[in-house]
Amino acid sequence: MLFESLLFTSCLLPGMNRFQENKTFVEITPQKGETILFFCIDDNSKGHPNCGNCGLRNLLWGKQEGQPVCDLLVFYAKGDRRVLCFVELKDNKSDLHHGTDQVINTCNTLKRKLKVASNHVLQAFLIGHHGSAPTNSSHEADQQKLSKEFKNNYIYNAKAEQFAKFLRGEYLPLNNKKRKDGKKKK
Repeated sequence: MLFESLLFTSCLLPGMNRFQENKTFVEITPQKGETILFFCIDDNSKGHPNCGNCGLRNLLWGKQEGQPVCDLLVFYAKGDRRVLCFVELKDNKSDLHHGTDQVINTCNTLKRKLKVASNHVLQAFLIGHHGSAPTNSSHEADQQKLSKEFKNNYIYNAKAEQFAKFLRGEYLPLNNKKRKDGKKKK
């Protein structure tokens, strides 16, 4: 029932390849052979007029209030590659810490409710428009949480132009790669 709710309700944003909240956005221009579906899953999102009608929050958590949910779920497919990308858009980079909780909570709950095939790549893309990123200790703690949940398939404090390559598996951020000595690059 969850999958049908995503496909057959206003969660699905047919034909959209750009999602914007205030000044923050993600965008991808489909290439030949790609399937890209945007699902606005946060009832409080201002990214599209139909976002408030999705009802996914109710399907995932029932009447329980206060659960953090991310703005957007993007399904990407080309050939054998299948991706579910959890996207959170923040006006201020200082809110990325809260965005970490939103993408992780949404991903974990969705995995419990919807059987995700082992060949699907789970990704997180967190983007802030302006301001300063959270402090180093908060930034590192968030990256550790994201790494645990998404392995190296996340970008924290992303830029809009990274989104398409990230979905296609062509971009792995340097800050998620480890040096030969095992320490993270700075």
